[in-house]
Order: sequence, then structure tokens, then C-alpha cells
Amino acid sequence: MRRAESLTLAGIVLIFAVAGWISWPGNPGIHTTILEQDFDLDFQVVEGLDLQGGLQVLLEADPPPGLAVTAESMEAARSVIERRINAFGTTEPIIQLHGQNRIVVEMPGVRSAEERDRAVALFGETGLLEFIDTGSDSPAPGTRLGPGQYPTVLTGARIDATAVSVSFDQRNQPQISFGWDAEGARTFGDFTGSHVGQYLAIVLDGVVLSAPRINDRITDRGVISGRFSLDEARDVVTKLKYGALPIPVKVVQQREIGATLGQDSVTRSVTAGAVGLSIVLAYMAIYYRVPGIVAGVALAVYALITFSIFKNPWAPVTLTLAGIAGFILSIGMAVDANILIFERMKEELRNGRSLGSAIDTGFHRAWDSIRDSNFSTLITCAILYYFGSGMIRGFALTLALGVLVSMFTAVVVTRSLMRLLLVTRLARVPALFGVGGVDVPPDRPARPATLPGPTGFIPAGR
Repeated sequence: MRRAESLTLAGIVLIFAVAGWISWPGNPGIHTTILEQDFDLDFQVVEGLDLQGGLQVLLEADPPPGLAVTAESMEAARSVIERRINAFGTTEPIIQLHGQNRIVVEMPGVRSAEERDRAVALFGETGLLEFIDTGSDSPAPGTRLGPGQYPTVLTGARIDATAVSVSFDQRNQPQISFGWDAEGARTFGDFTGSHVGQYLAIVLDGVVLSAPRINDRITDRGVISGRFSLDEARDVVTKLKYGALPIPVKVVQQREIGATLGQDSVTRSVTAGAVGLSIVLAYMAIYYRVPGIVAGVALAVYALITFSIFKNPWAPVTLTLAGIAGFILSIGMAVDANILIFERMKEELRNGRSLGSAIDTGFHRAWDSIRDSNFSTLITCAILYYFGSGMIRGFALTLALGVLVSMFTAVVVTRSLMRLLLVTRLARVPALFGVGGVDVPPDRPARPATLPGPTGFIPAGR
């Protein structure tokens, strides 16, 4: 066996071992410290709403008198809610319009009452930040100010979103740092400079966050302090970064979705996939003999590598029923690639080529078809991922990852395993490669026999 082939096989074994370790159900992850740097990696499957359950909320537009609900305002509200939820940290949420004035929000993994309340408060509130001149009055934090009670100096529309962040004061208490754009800085500077000694209330959705006393002129930077928890401060930052809702909404319905139906569907899907794959592998072994068995081994490598990618903390894969369907579909494409290769290889064997030559030529001639079919699938996946949302994007992502891994296993793993057969006696039995009745010539011609003579070795036949 050549050195390059030995290195390739060693690499395949290493990849198989690492993928198997990551895919192992009881994998503990990696938790260590190297050069004073902590590494904490957990290899777990991230499940979607249909598999692990979660929260479903139905929102309805609640405009004040005189404000019309339009398709543009609802789409803008959906976009703001989507950005807020993405910042919340949930995996693969579903946010879609329902009718003319409603939005459906589904968040996987949100189950506890505390998480539900925080999530609904994050995306259900308008997120309107106002800086209100209260004069000599200093309203307490938590006070709700009625409309028209005090004049508004500025709103959060003038805040520079890139300058908003959570910081900590001298007592290590969370606070919110913000900055104005050019127009906001000018207006704020003029107001604070002319109202030193008075109070300025910072109000979010009508509720006072804090009401500090103006001690000096403030221009382009400021801090909102108060009795915030870290999560509350982060939620306020999220609202400020992604803007206020263009139209107020109210919660019409809120319910927890269980995962019972999802788990039952997963069980059925896995059973159907196992039965179908067993039938396919049995057919491959019967029709293609040894190459079919090699294809089964390559598919096992494919499955472990793909599943280990799904469990990788750096891969943005959320497994849903649609994602499982994409994974199973990519298995079928991996089998198709092996069929193209084996048929080409059988043609070369029937034409009198040696097994090694037939393997190389078969893979070379089948590559164009494999490449074109897989690339067309990848293009379709890219279109679905770009224009789709939720489970559609999950399906496109898992299918694309599966196609890429299947190309590797079909071209590299299957070929390396087939060439490994060249050093065995199986290579001299044509029936084991589906070409019975055809003599398979050796890959290397035999050295001519010699007989001893008076002056040395003489070739036989002289």
C-alpha cells in the first residue's frame, strides 16, 4: 500500500473515532484549562420547538386612536420582535404574521414561569424610551407617568444603537450606557445645559426607570442607573438596540407547547429511517456484493460525522422534524453517489481493466455526475435558507451539511476502502464485484519465472 493511501486511511480512522466520541450519548464534553484559558464545550443536540416543546404567544396589534394598522407596520413590528428574540438567546424561534393584525411567536425551550414572563415582556412591550422633563419633581422608579403629564425632551429614536451596552458602576451594579447621534447630542446638550438643578425622568414604556438630577451639561454620552438585575439591564439594552415597535401589541393568547407529539414523531421517523436504510443496504450488498458492503461502512462513517456536526457547539443547527427529514434525504443522496461509482467501476471491469484501474477510472468518470447533482441540491438549499424561515431553514441547513459530508464519504472514504481490498484475495474473485464470468487481471504483472543455468538465471521458455 502506498504511503499516501496509508495516511488517508489513518485520517479516516481518526475522523471516525472523533465523530463517534462526539456522537456518543453520554459524551461529557470538554472542560479544561490550557494556558490559563478555560475551555468549556458541551456536545449536545439543540432541539427545536416540535421536539422539546416551548412557548407559543399570539400577539395582536393594539393601536391608539387615529393610528391605522397597515401591512408595512405589521411587517416592521415582526422584524423588531424577531431581532429582540434572537438577542434573547432562544434557538430557531418562529415569528410569522397571522392574518392582517396578528403575530405568532414560538420559542423552543422556554418553559419556566420566569422565562415566559421575561420573554413576553421583552417582545410584547413597545420599547419606547423617553427622556421627560419633570422640573422640580423626582418621580420614584416604577412610577407610571400618564400621557401629556410632562414634556418629552427626546426619545430613543435618537440613540446610537452601537453605543448601547451593559456596564457596571463602582458598586458593581448593572447600568445601561448609551450614546446619542449628532442631532440627539446637540438637543440633549442644550437642554441639560439650561436645566441644571432640575430633574430628568428616564421612562421606558411609560414606567420610570430613574429620575436623576441634572448636575451639569451632558452631550453625547450618558448612563441609565437604577435597581436593575443583570437580565433586566440586558433586556432594556435589547429594546434600545433594536428600536421601538412601530405599533403597540397586546398578548391575546399564551400557551406552553409540549414535546409529546414531537418525541412520538421522532421515534416513528427514526424507525422508518432505520427500516428504509436496512433495506437499501441489503439491496446494495446483494446486487453489488463487496462494494455494497463497503458502501454500508461508508454510510456509517457519514452518519457519525453528520451527527457530530449537529452536536457541535459552533454549528448553528437546531434539530427539528424537518431537519431529520433533510438528514434522511441526504443519506439517500449518499447512496446514489455510490451507485454511480460502482456502475462505472463494473463497466471498466467488463472492459478488461484491473480492479485498481477500474476503481480509479470509475471514481474519476462518476465524479462529474456526483458533483453536478450535489451542487444543484446545494443551490436549492441556499435558496430555501435565504428566503425561508424557521423549520424551512433547518431543513435546508441539515440537507446541505449532509450533502457536503456525503460527497466526502463517497469520494474519499469509499474509494480508500475499495483500494484497501487490492491487497486481499477478494480482488481476484470477479463475482464478488458483481461481474461474474469476467476475468479480473492482476494490478501488477507477474515477474517472469527463471531457471538456474550455467551462467546464472535464464528466463523460462528459452
